This record gives sequence, structure tokens and C-alpha cells, in this order.
Amino acid sequence: MRDVFGRGGLVAAIMLLGASAPGLAADKVVVGMINSMSDAPFFLAIDNGYFKDEGIDAQLELSPSLANQVAPLSIGELDVASGAISAGVYNAVDRGIPIKIVADKGRNAPQYGFNAIMVRKDLYDSGKVKSLADLKGGTIAMIGVGSSDLSVMNEAMKSVGLMYDDIKVTQLALPNHLVAMKNKALEWTLTPDPFATKMVEEGVAVKLATVDRFYPNAQQTVLIYGSRFIKDWPDVAQRFMNAYVRGIRAYVDGLADGRIAGQNADQVIASLIKHGREKDAALLRKIVPVWIDPNGQLYVASVEKDFQFLAAKGFIKGPVTPAELIDNTFVAAANKKLGPYKN
Repeated sequence: MRDVFGRGGLVAAIMLLGASAPGLAADKVVVGMINSMSDAPFFLAIDNGYFKDEGIDAQLELSPSLANQVAPLSIGELDVASGAISAGVYNAVDRGIPIKIVADKGRNAPQYGFNAIMVRKDLYDSGKVKSLADLKGGTIAMIGVGSSDLSVMNEAMKSVGLMYDDIKVTQLALPNHLVAMKNKALEWTLTPDPFATKMVEEGVAVKLATVDRFYPNAQQTVLIYGSRFIKDWPDVAQRFMNAYVRGIRAYVDGLADGRIAGQNADQVIASLIKHGREKDAALLRKIVPVWIDPNGQLYVASVEKDFQFLAAKGFIKGPVTPAELIDNTFVAAANKKLGPYKN
């Protein structure tokens, strides 16, 4: 891994002088991200100096998905990964690639259903589509087949007395959802904000149901540590988590009533514009943002439900279970240091 001597030397120095002692070189931590709303805690931890306070030089690397980050995580090219859990993550562990899910990074909490089932506006206006039940026999596009989104759609169908097998799914990259709706190539999509709100703003689609309505607290994205990071640099891994949880709390301070409208909203929006893909502040104030637990705690019940569904459908091949992947120790230690969250 990178800079072994420097990282080990810093750990010894911190024990004597403290993480923020002047003159010490920061530990570089390479972080995989998918450039979504849930990356806001990274952005805020950089902008507010939380990583700096912990002696961390966080370097963000863009990746299309969490599954794409597993291989570089296993060989130390990444220290930290993030994104949506998929069958590929479990299958990688079954192949002997040890990783740990260590913190929340985004869920569809009540009022914060940032992921939505979208229907083409002309179909909704005509009355052809009135509810989720009208999806029976149809095809819905989503970001990835084999991801937890399949479990989300199973819950959607159960909410109207149907089954997952009553629909078809197809994979489509997120930026293409809007284009496909405009071209009337799709009828339905499962799309997160800000893309969902863009579709509404441009008059091509309607939010038929946000995920929090039929699957509250669906765990969408997570933070993952590579086993080498945990084993060889546990102090660095802990200091990264301390800064990350502070970043979550700064983000949550910007939320209110299902919008980025809290006391810290201006700073959240500024960081999203500076580091993220969306540069329209007015749009960011309209969207439904992702919720992240301010203590970084995973919603384990959702992780287990999604796992069981993917395993039942044959996407997960081996005996690995969520319990083998989840490690709450870093979050617990961060909260012990920071104290309980106070809004």
C-alpha cells in the first residue's frame, strides 16, 4: 500500500503529540465514490477541515458503482469504498475478497424518499397509469440489475398486492433516464434525485411513488473499508471515520422537512456545487435529499431484507451473510469520541 513508512510513523507520532500536531504529514486515504448526493459528508469533511483535524488527506476517486470499487479495494488501490450494495459485493467476499460494511451512507427515511418510481407524464395525464399496480406486465429501468434496487421493486409490488415477477427490469445508466423518457423509449424508471426532479421539471415524468412510502428506511448506499486498511492501519481507519461522522452531522444539519432547508443548508449546497455533479443551487433546494443517520449507524434490517431477496433470486451464489460483512466498531468509537448528535 502507499507510503507505509510515513503512515506508520504518523501513528507513532500521534500517540505522543495528537492528530493535529503541526508539522506532521497527513495520512493519504483514497476513497471511491459514485458522485451522488450521498457523497456530501465527504465534501463537507474536506471543506470544514474535519479530515485535516484528524490528520487525514482524503483523496476522492470517481467510480461508476460500488461493485467496480471492490477489486481496487482488495489490492489497496482504494482504502475506502462507497455506493449501493449489490450481489456483486457479496459474491466478491465469497471469492475471498475481505471487506467490511462500516457505516451508513444513505437511506430512504420517511420524508426523505430521494429514490422514486417515475412514470412518463403523457401516460399519467392520459389516465393509463394511475398507481403502481399499473406497472404489472411492464418494464422498469433502473441503474443496476443485481443491486438492492431489485428488493426495492419487490417491496413496491408487494404494496399493491403484486409480486416482483409481475414486472420486468432493465439496466440503464442514470444520465440516460431523462433522455429515454424524452424519447418515449421508456414508460417507467426507478430514479434518484436530483435526476428525478429534473425529469419532473422538464415535464417528461411524474413521481408516482417515492421509496419511503412503501419501503421506509431502505438502505441505499453504504461505506466500506478494505480489510488491509482495517488490519494494517486501524488508527487511520478510525480517524477517517471520526471525520466522516462529523461530515454526516454537518450534512444533516442542512436538512429540514424533506429538503435541504435546515440551518446549515447554504453550506451543504455550496459543498455539493463545489465538488459534485449538480451545479444548480435552485434545483438542489427543490430536490428530496438522501437521509444519512447522524451517528453513521446502518439500518441493518434493510440490509438483511435486501440480501435475502437477492439470494432467493439466485443473484448471490455463496454462503456469505450480512452479519459477516458488517463491522460497527469504527462508528461506535467515533460516536464515543464525538458524543451524541445534537441538532
